[in-house]
Amino acid sequence: MSLQQFKEDQHKKVLKKQNISQTDIDINIRNQKTETVDSFTYLGCTITNDQRQDTEISIRLSKAAKAFNMLRHSVWHRKSVYITARLRIFRACILPVLLYGSETWSLTKKLEQSIVTFYNRWLHTIIGVNFRDRMPNETLLDTTGQPTIENIIRRNRLRWFGHVNLAENRDGHPTLAKKTMFAYFHNEKRPCNMGRSNRWEDKVLKDIEELNIDNWRKMTLDISRWREAINQDVHIKPTHTNIKNIIHEYKQRAARRRKTEVAASTETTKGKVTEILAKENNQYKCPGCKKHFKPQGITNHIKACTQATTWCKKNNINYEHGEDDCKAPTRIDLGIV
Repeated sequence: MSLQQFKEDQHKKVLKKQNISQTDIDINIRNQKTETVDSFTYLGCTITNDQRQDTEISIRLSKAAKAFNMLRHSVWHRKSVYITARLRIFRACILPVLLYGSETWSLTKKLEQSIVTFYNRWLHTIIGVNFRDRMPNETLLDTTGQPTIENIIRRNRLRWFGHVNLAENRDGHPTLAKKTMFAYFHNEKRPCNMGRSNRWEDKVLKDIEELNIDNWRKMTLDISRWREAINQDVHIKPTHTNIKNIIHEYKQRAARRRKTEVAASTETTKGKVTEILAKENNQYKCPGCKKHFKPQGITNHIKACTQATTWCKKNNINYEHGEDDCKAPTRIDLGIV
């Protein structure tokens, strides 16, 4: 069900992005006219007329990011604060701001991925690793001992589901929240051409299936069993004993990788001797000893000629410090005593 109504064609198919213009509602409360709006905030949660979570998630992320940045210099970047203490502060001060009202969320893949991105980025900042260090998310979670944000949201959703399922009035009748949760419109159908988006109850049934819960109606009556079942994937594990060594290893890898990339980017292309020297009568003249050579021998000669070292450096050509081929052979060189 949606508070936003769309126009229909002659075949009763919904016309996308064509809302029915709402008439101005004339309701006065304490001499104040009630205003018709597209969204409003109630108990800290933003409710829109189309009941989508995009606005609410963006507000949650902005508030959580603001709270995280307020502790950036005083906690996250302070080396005197242990990593375990930083993680406790993160769970106590940042996650409640981010996940406020997550019990009723029905997220799409895009919204869920945005929350996962922020969550992993904050954990990287807490342990002092940036994106250039290229630490995988699996290694990050195993090293810090933190559960995935998807499992935390699933736990919150099922916790609220079990709580409402147990709610009853004093006379034994179900509460209004329980009636609303299990209520549906018998003669109403979802539009067939608006796409299939998972409803909240679809998310709950999927969560129950992933946790291998057979009879949720019976299990919710036992609070301890239900709590144990929904918390099986969100237990906080101790941080890795060698977490500092792991972080240092990834930083060393990143430093070596950046050094290699810088060396590769700054390396200039080596020149060719035959492209630099001028050709005279199908021969090349050595700039050092002034001798003439054919194209097959000028390159090896210049690289070995000590008198052409300055010229090789100037033109960025590799040279070898070998025997001087340009000098006249001596009697010792010829083996004559």
